[in-house]
Amino acid sequence: MLNKLCIAIVGALTVLPQTAFAAENIPSLCIDISVPKGAIAARNGKWIELTAEQWQFLRGIYAMNPGTPAGLPYGDKAVLAEVEGNTGGLVFFIDGDKACTPMPVPHELLAMMQDVATATIMHETGGL
Repeated sequence: MLNKLCIAIVGALTVLPQTAFAAENIPSLCIDISVPKGAIAARNGKWIELTAEQWQFLRGIYAMNPGTPAGLPYGDKAVLAEVEGNTGGLVFFIDGDKACTPMPVPHELLAMMQDVATATIMHETGGL
């Protein structure tokens, strides 16, 4: 269910920059926050505001992700959208009243995000 929502939102955000270029405006990968927030609420999902530390962490993930546009995402905070039945989520970078640059987040990354929020440091290797 979240996959269909993700595809619809990403599809809409893909068309918006092209429309903006046609009008000779700066392209925007943002939509009114009520659109994805309403879609998540309609599916009894969760809209979770992330900490500043999680936002910074996810900016780095976004910038290094080959499936996202080059550069850093828009906005100055982030939210996580979760829908029951899906082990992952969808992160939106928030810029004022706009939801920007959605990024699918797998379950494994959700666990890392929780570690960032709680300042949990884990060293999984035995050293050099």
